[in-house]
Amino acid sequence: MKHKMQTENTMNNHRQPARLAVLAVLLLATVGSVVTLSSAQERVKPAITFAQLAGPWQIAIVGNTGCGVSSLVFTGTLNASGTAVGDLTFSSGCGPNTTTQTFTITSLNTNGTGTAALTCGSDCGWTFYIQVSANKQVFNLVDVVDGGANVLAGTAIKR
Repeated sequence: MKHKMQTENTMNNHRQPARLAVLAVLLLATVGSVVTLSSAQERVKPAITFAQLAGPWQIAIVGNTGCGVSSLVFTGTLNASGTAVGDLTFSSGCGPNTTTQTFTITSLNTNGTGTAALTCGSDCGWTFYIQVSANKQVFNLVDVVDGGANVLAGTAIKR
C-alpha cells in the first residue's frame, strides 16, 4: 500500500508542472490576443462628420489679401451641413471692417481632411484646405488653392 501511495504522489507531482505549463500557455495566448485587439482598435479612429462639427466656432486667419497684410476673425455657428453665417472682422491695408459673411465646409473626409470656403463680399472669397483634430474641437486652414498674392492660414476653435 505504501508503494502505491508513493507512485500516485510521484505521478501527481509530475502532472502539476505540466498543468502549470498548459495554464501559462493559455494565459499568454489570451493576453497576446487582448493586446493585439487593443492595438488594432487604437489604429481605427472614428469617422469625422459634418454633424459632429456643428456648433459655435471662432476662426482666426492671417496672411496677404488684395488689401495687403491682413488679420481676420470669423465668428459663427456651423450647422449640421457645415455652413455658418457670421461676422467677419478684419484689419488690412484697406482699413478695418466688419461684415456678415458665410463660412462653408465644402468637403470633409472621414479622417478630418477637406476643404472650406469663406466669403468676403461680392466676387470675393477664399478656398482653404482644412484638417480637423481627432477631438473635433480645432481645425487648421490654409489657402494654397487660389495662389497668387492671396495666401492665408489660420486656426478654428470650437467655442
